[in-house]
Amino acid sequence: MMNKAVKITLGLILVGSAVFAQSLADARKAIDAEQYQKGKAILNTLTSADPTNAENFFFLGNLYLTTSPIYVRPDYIDSAKAAFSKGIAADEKYALNYVGLGAVDLANNGNPKANFDKAIEQTKRKDHETDLYIGRAYVHAPKPMIAEGLVHLEKAKLLNDKDAQLFLVLGDAYREQQKNGEAFSAYRSAFELDKTFLRSKVELGKINKLSKAYPEAIEEFNSVIALDATYGPAYRELAETYFGWAWTSQKEYAGRIQQALQYYEKYMDLTDRSLESRLRHADFLFLAKDFKALEAEANEMAKLDKVNPRVLRYLAYSAFENGNFESSAQALKDFISKVEPGRLISQDYLYLGRAQMKDTTKLDEGMLNITKAVEMDSTNAAVMSEVGLELFKAKKYEDAAKAYEISILNPERALLDYYYLGSSYYFHYGALKNANLSPEKDLLVKADSAFSYLVQRSPTTQIGWQYRGRINRLLDDENDSQGLAVPFYTKYIDLITVEKPELAAKSAAGLIEAYNYLGSVAARKDGDNVKAKEYFDKVLALDPANVTATQAVKAIDGSK
Repeated sequence: MMNKAVKITLGLILVGSAVFAQSLADARKAIDAEQYQKGKAILNTLTSADPTNAENFFFLGNLYLTTSPIYVRPDYIDSAKAAFSKGIAADEKYALNYVGLGAVDLANNGNPKANFDKAIEQTKRKDHETDLYIGRAYVHAPKPMIAEGLVHLEKAKLLNDKDAQLFLVLGDAYREQQKNGEAFSAYRSAFELDKTFLRSKVELGKINKLSKAYPEAIEEFNSVIALDATYGPAYRELAETYFGWAWTSQKEYAGRIQQALQYYEKYMDLTDRSLESRLRHADFLFLAKDFKALEAEANEMAKLDKVNPRVLRYLAYSAFENGNFESSAQALKDFISKVEPGRLISQDYLYLGRAQMKDTTKLDEGMLNITKAVEMDSTNAAVMSEVGLELFKAKKYEDAAKAYEISILNPERALLDYYYLGSSYYFHYGALKNANLSPEKDLLVKADSAFSYLVQRSPTTQIGWQYRGRINRLLDDENDSQGLAVPFYTKYIDLITVEKPELAAKSAAGLIEAYNYLGSVAARKDGDNVKAKEYFDKVLALDPANVTATQAVKAIDGSK
């Protein structure tokens, strides 16, 4: 049996081996490869094993700040501040943790000057890193301050123009200014200074990708993989490049999207599949409209974090797209209740409203949420066509009309929206009339306006002319004394019997309606019994037992 002294000695050896195996360089390499969970684990081990090493705390805090804007984690900013503060407690003369606190100020929309000045005060005269990281903080801030960043980066360059990291940040600054030529040159200099610095070569490819030079970008990313087939970010960039390239060709779209998805899966295999990397994967799946894969990924993320708002958002969005409307509505309600109001976007209310509209008992609630989405972003008007149809099917004609009035504001609206808009006003008027509520004729005017636009744009749409006939008949008095519907029913008949005779066999009911009306107007308004009988005879040819036509013919014959 092992004695106590041996156990203690062995324990110390094992601890020492673990620390030795996990260096700061390993952590930085993992972070650069976007293996954030691994990088965080190494840095936590290092700070626990040696709480007097201020540098380790700086890179731990920096990791939190790096991932916070990407994954919208305000708590990461607090964690970063805690790490920098511990670093200062470990060594108050180590300048970079003051830079870190200044970066936290920027992340919180505050003024970093006091902390940056303190960092410079603690910096040795020829040490360029303080200016480098101050410049980086300005450039990578949530609201980048490029001019301020470049001042410090140029100071750092004067002190040391051989640091590849410096040229990487310079490239980021120039790219933010859309100076792609200068950015390309800076990234190339970074790689020339350090051939193992693959991040700089990836950034060269991103310049091509942003310029829509997709084949050139792909070539650059493949050259990174040729140097290191395990470098994950190159595969992610390949995925995003193929995704962008797919939209340039309908013929190649499906193949390129599939290629993009395959490269992203490769990227995921090379990361630690942490919540952070899964969230980024979810972003891509949403853009690629692979909603089945997104729902599966969202459910996996929920196992890691059941309350993360973005996980709930993706659960909701994917559930809706996959037809799971009740689950979608519940997930969005949970999401909205847990997230800060400032982080809610119009799509959240849009998806919630659309999911609720699938339940006929929640149409009013759904309409309110969709209206809110349109108020937040007018481009959401496009979805009001779908909303209007749901309301129309539910016979909520007044609300359907409101929805279609919004939908036709969409520049890419369909003519069918005008059909449903006119029909909604028409049936709303009819419902009020049947309930003896004395509806305003203005509803009929609006209905006629919608069908008027429809037949102007599509003159051979016979149902548009038929509805104009019906509406104008209602606009007339009970005796049809003005014959307001005559031109519209006449056009309807002409379309079916002359321009599109193949439709006549399927349109008997419509023809009977039109002939009976025209016969009635000819007899009562014009006093032309000969013409009236011609119309009624046409009705009887289609329907020998038609009561209206039969009685009219008897009345005409009896008057002779």
